[in-house]
Amino acid sequence: MKIFSIAVCLVLVQFLRPALLPAQETSTAAYSEVPEEVVIKSGSAAEIRTKKPPLSVKTDNFESIKRSFEADKNLFLFESGDFVSFSRNYPEKLYSERVIRPWRTSFSDRAVITFYPRRKFEEVFAKAYTEKNAKSLQWALSITDEEGKVFHKYAGTGLPPETLSWSGENDHREWVRAGHSYAPLYLFTDEYGAPKTVIGDLVRFTAIVYQKGSNLTISLDSALLFGPNKSARTLDKEKGENLLSAAVDLIKRRYYNLPVKVNVYAQTKALAEHQAGLIKNYLKASLMCGENLFSYEGFDDTFSQQRADIVLLNK
Repeated sequence: MKIFSIAVCLVLVQFLRPALLPAQETSTAAYSEVPEEVVIKSGSAAEIRTKKPPLSVKTDNFESIKRSFEADKNLFLFESGDFVSFSRNYPEKLYSERVIRPWRTSFSDRAVITFYPRRKFEEVFAKAYTEKNAKSLQWALSITDEEGKVFHKYAGTGLPPETLSWSGENDHREWVRAGHSYAPLYLFTDEYGAPKTVIGDLVRFTAIVYQKGSNLTISLDSALLFGPNKSARTLDKEKGENLLSAAVDLIKRRYYNLPVKVNVYAQTKALAEHQAGLIKNYLKASLMCGENLFSYEGFDDTFSQQRADIVLLNK
């Protein structure tokens, strides 16, 4: 049996040998070939980058002026809009003369009174004058007070100027008083020496603002604040409060947060102090400033001198 098995194996080897030789040659040829390039690819898609990302710095081009865009809370007139309700509005002010026609009581801190001498001259003289034939003419403008006294005067020769602007102060450093009338008196003399007089329109201010030393004074007509007799113990709701509102507007525009002193001149010292307290309380509520910025004082004076002065330390 062993001899038979060995013989069978030898026969199988001889039979299968031709079939195995091509496989061996093919395998030998496959392993003997070497590729020209070997490319090794990683299985991950991530790549190593050496380029730095751009530097991103957030900037605000309006940083230097951003504060100027914010609302000025000091300019609120009555109360903050966050707390306005129907029960605390002021609808009666919408019907006031000052709101409908604000120029009625508004005033500036620089009083300018303008006169027109040339116009008055032409109303008096029908003859046409030129600069050549008017050299012998003379003219004068006198501003007189209620007692007829000359408060301030202008004079010249030749044709009078088209306009004359006056601040309200005379050569003695005196100012016109609020609530008082001043009459411009024109005097023209022709080439023959004949004088002609013309009275202009009265000048009257309910308020006058002037600088004296380190104080800016807002002088108000007491007749508007406390009635024709200047003796009321309450502010006049229409004329008085409108006049004080105009003063408040002036202070807010240019002199906010400055110390304020109220001086009132009345018939008696007690009445003057009471009226000064009313004005102080009104200013404090409207300006919304602290109590430490306000003071007041009362003085007794003659009827013609009675007034209310709001004094600001602005220099």
